[in-house]
Amino acid sequence: MGTETRLQFRDQLVAIWRRSDELFSLIPDDKWFERSIGLRHPILFYLGHLPAFAWNQVCGGVLDAGHLDQRLDHLFARGIDPEDTAGAAAQSINHGHWPSVTETIAYRDRVRKAIVESIDEVLARPDDLLCENGRILHLVIEHEVMHHETLLYMLAECPPGMIRRPEHVAAPAAGDGRPAEVMAIAAGRAVIGAAWHEIEFGWDNEFPRTEVDVRKFRIDSLPVRNADWRAFYLKNQRDDSLFPHSWVHNGRGLQVKTVFGPVPFELASGWPVQVTGEQAARYCAARGGRLPTEAELRRAAYTTPDGATRTYPWGDDSPTPAHGNFGFSSWYPAPVGEASAGISAWGVMELVGNGWEWTSTPFAPLQGFQAWARTYPGYSTDFFDDAHDVVFGASWATDLKLLRPSFRNWYRRNYPYPFTSFRVVRS
Repeated sequence: MGTETRLQFRDQLVAIWRRSDELFSLIPDDKWFERSIGLRHPILFYLGHLPAFAWNQVCGGVLDAGHLDQRLDHLFARGIDPEDTAGAAAQSINHGHWPSVTETIAYRDRVRKAIVESIDEVLARPDDLLCENGRILHLVIEHEVMHHETLLYMLAECPPGMIRRPEHVAAPAAGDGRPAEVMAIAAGRAVIGAAWHEIEFGWDNEFPRTEVDVRKFRIDSLPVRNADWRAFYLKNQRDDSLFPHSWVHNGRGLQVKTVFGPVPFELASGWPVQVTGEQAARYCAARGGRLPTEAELRRAAYTTPDGATRTYPWGDDSPTPAHGNFGFSSWYPAPVGEASAGISAWGVMELVGNGWEWTSTPFAPLQGFQAWARTYPGYSTDFFDDAHDVVFGASWATDLKLLRPSFRNWYRRNYPYPFTSFRVVRS
C-alpha cells in the first residue's frame, strides 16, 4: 500500500475527528460530568474513550508500543452495558477519579498525533491480519463513528435547554408521514454477513457469509409512527408500560425528545416512534403480527422478485439524502415515507435510515464465527447473551460507512434510548 492509501486513511481519521469535535463542542463547560443516562458513564468518559480505544488498538495493541499514559489508557478503555441502574452503580467511578477536561483533551491530541504517525508502520505489516488492508485503522474509524451515535442519543436525554441547536443545523421536518401499506414478499433466500475477502473490512459478527431460507411473509411498507403509537397507547387506557421513554409530558403538553430538546408532538407525529424492542413486540402482537426477523428484513431490502441481489435497497447507486435519512443529512428523524428514492424492489420503504429497526432475532454468532481481532476479542462475544436483539438498517445519525449490507448492529431489547424504529410483519 502506497502514499495514496496512507493519505486516504489520514483524511478519514481527520474527518471523523472533526465530527467528534463538533459533537463535543455541544457540551456546556460545566456539564462534562452529566450522566444523562444512568446506565452509562458521564459524558467526559466518551471524550477520553475514543482516543484511548485508538491508542490501545493501534499503538498499544498491534504495534506493541506499550502505554501512552497508563492511567488514562486503562480508565478510558471500556464503557459499560449493565442490565440495570444497580449494575451501573456497581461499575461507576467516583467523580473525583476522573481527569479534568483539559487533561483529557491533551491526552486526545497526543493520541491523534501518534495514530497519524503510525499509519505507515501499520500498512508495512501486510502479513499481520490486523494490518492487512489497514484493517485495524478501519476498526478504529468505525468504532468512532458508532460512538457518535451513542453520544447523540445520550445528549437527547440531557435536561431541556442544556444542548442548544447550532445555527448551521436546520430545524426538524414536520409532517404526518405516510401510512403503511402491506407488501407481500415471496419465499426465497436471504444473505446475512459476507465472505472474508468479499469486503475490505467487517466486524467479526459479519462473517462468514450465511444464506438463510425465508418463507413468504407480508410486511408493512413503512415503520410505525408516533401518531400510530399514540392511538395504540390511548386504546390501551394509557398503560404506563406502553409510554415511550422518547416522549415527555411537561407544561407544554406531550412532546418528543430530540438531541436539542423536546419538540411538540404535533411536529413529530409522523416520525418513526422510538420504543424498546419489548414494547415494539407488544404493538405487533396487537396488530395480529410480529416483529420481523433479521433474515426477513434482509430479504425485503437486498433481493428482488426475479432473484437478483442489490447493494442497497434501491439498487447499486451510492447513498444520497434522496435515498434515506442517514449520514447526518439531518440531525432529527423525518416523517416516514419521504425518501421515495430509497424504495426496495418489493415496494418496501425506509429499510435503511431514520431509525434502526428492531427484529425478533437474538444477537448471536453466525455459524463459523471467529473473533478475529486479537486486540478486541469481546466486541461481539460479550453480547451473545440472549438479552440483545439485532437491529437493522440505520438511523439519521449512522455514518455512511455502516450502510454496507453485511453490517450488523444490536441493542438490549429493553433499552429505550437509541434512535430506533420498527414495522409489523405477518407470516
